[in-house]
Amino acid sequence: MRARIHTPGRHFIRRMLSHWKYQISLIKSVADWTVMLYILIPFLFIGGGLYMELWSAPLPAWVEWLPQQIAAVLLLYMFSGSVLLFVEEGDLLFLRQHLHWMKGLMARGISYSIMISVIKGVIFLLIILPFLYRGFQLDMWTILTWVMLASGTAWCTNLVVHRIRVTCTGFKQWFFSTILRVGSFFVYLMMLEVLSDKPFAIVGLWVFLMVLLLWIIRLRLSMKGSFAADVREDARTRMWLTDKLLVQAVGKVPPVRSKSWIFRNSGRIYRSSSPDKRFAGVGVKAFFRNSENLLLYVQFSVVAIPAIIFPPLVIKLIVLIALMFLLAYLLHLRWTAFAKHEFSLVLPFTDMQEKSAGTLAVRTLMIPPALIFSLAFTLSVWPSWIGGVAALPVALICAFSVPSFFSWPTIR
Repeated sequence: MRARIHTPGRHFIRRMLSHWKYQISLIKSVADWTVMLYILIPFLFIGGGLYMELWSAPLPAWVEWLPQQIAAVLLLYMFSGSVLLFVEEGDLLFLRQHLHWMKGLMARGISYSIMISVIKGVIFLLIILPFLYRGFQLDMWTILTWVMLASGTAWCTNLVVHRIRVTCTGFKQWFFSTILRVGSFFVYLMMLEVLSDKPFAIVGLWVFLMVLLLWIIRLRLSMKGSFAADVREDARTRMWLTDKLLVQAVGKVPPVRSKSWIFRNSGRIYRSSSPDKRFAGVGVKAFFRNSENLLLYVQFSVVAIPAIIFPPLVIKLIVLIALMFLLAYLLHLRWTAFAKHEFSLVLPFTDMQEKSAGTLAVRTLMIPPALIFSLAFTLSVWPSWIGGVAALPVALICAFSVPSFFSWPTIR
């Protein structure tokens, strides 16, 4: 039999342990601990050696190009996070009848959420400390002021965003939460800029933020009529890892819309009305209307830019060619999935028409990211108008030649 719980503190500890057991069981279900041990131990040794080199060896040259605001924004981001109150549906039967227990559980949940953000922020601070101290030439007091203002701003923002998510739904919830998050970053950067040489003002502002935090916590604990919304938000936070793992396993369920947002009233993409051109046009539209494809398309294009800009010339060229082939291969896999769909299989296209349509669709989809990659390459080699002009022929040559290596017909 379970021991009786006599205090809200013990009740909170039981729920916290249950929460962590559930999260660990999820990780065990997708990761082999023996394999992870063989990966983790070498990673710790190699990572520790690289971290020591950051303190002793010269830092990379690209550190001088980075503005301090990027490190400040990342620090605030690491102190930001969600709020977990540890309330459940069953509390409707007992805890809601005892406000002392309910407030005690929620207050400990807020404290737990703050401690989690502190752990994340401190770990990230230790990782970037060599860059702050040696790269940006910041003294320890300046770094401490960054941490003080980031923690105070993030904690207050976390609680206000949680209140918005509880009281609002749909577009209003997303809009106000996004505005508040983005606004907190701008306010944080403004405070660092204005108060950088005023230590007493920073200490006073941090004390004000702590008082404001306590006031927001008090308002949150006295909030009435939000039990169902609190349970919903807690379930969403606890199931975040489960949702990510399930999406990787079975894919994300696409939203059902009566009309698509992209190409809503568009005509043909290609002038010709030949069967392969029409099939390619439908495939291009279907690609952009799929949110997962569009997200991968944008992420791949953005992440590839620094991979092209920073290496030396020879490595830069190898990376550019490799990225072009990888992009063409990924786009051809998406086309193959579209061509094998049940709807596509009933269309009366021959294998050669399908092959021609696939090559044309991949070439079309490759043009925007190929132009971005080419601009990153040519402007880093010739930082003038020559680089901008040279990017266009490089992009067209890659976009029209590379997809031919993957132009095999789909088995229909």
